[in-house]
Amino acid sequence: MQGTTCKICDKGTLESKNKYRMSGPVVAIGYIFLCPSVLGMLFGVLLLFSTGTVTKDAVERKANEIRTSLSEAKIPEKIIEKIVLAQNVDETELKALTRKQKEAVRLAENDNKYSKAGMGLGAAFSGGLSIFLFISSFVGGLFGWILIMKKKILQCNNCSAVVQAS
Repeated sequence: MQGTTCKICDKGTLESKNKYRMSGPVVAIGYIFLCPSVLGMLFGVLLLFSTGTVTKDAVERKANEIRTSLSEAKIPEKIIEKIVLAQNVDETELKALTRKQKEAVRLAENDNKYSKAGMGLGAAFSGGLSIFLFISSFVGGLFGWILIMKKKILQCNNCSAVVQAS
């Protein structure tokens, strides 16, 4: 259809052009939505990965603290590993320990249990926030993309008449 004579003026030819579907202010709003949404999606992904890394580091740090405190209390390595892995320590294993050692073991078990629960809640909240940020940025980006879409038209180079290109 390109190079076809215009049926309105019979002098010009129709040329293929791309034109925004919406008016100028709407297109500007589309770019306002689109640009920050790309940054929001990138930030959401970075936050998600950093949440996992930070949580993993915190769990390892807590395990090292527990190992150190129990080693100082002269607790056998087998019991220390069970506590770090959040496994139950049997009463038969505790019989050989002194009262202070038993208290250290129970304290370490509770400390490990509750710190892991807190870290898990923190990771879930932060991960959920990052996923929410990514999804809302993605939706904003789609909305912006819709507002800045272009359409193909055929326009007369003489009278500027417009015909939809299909």
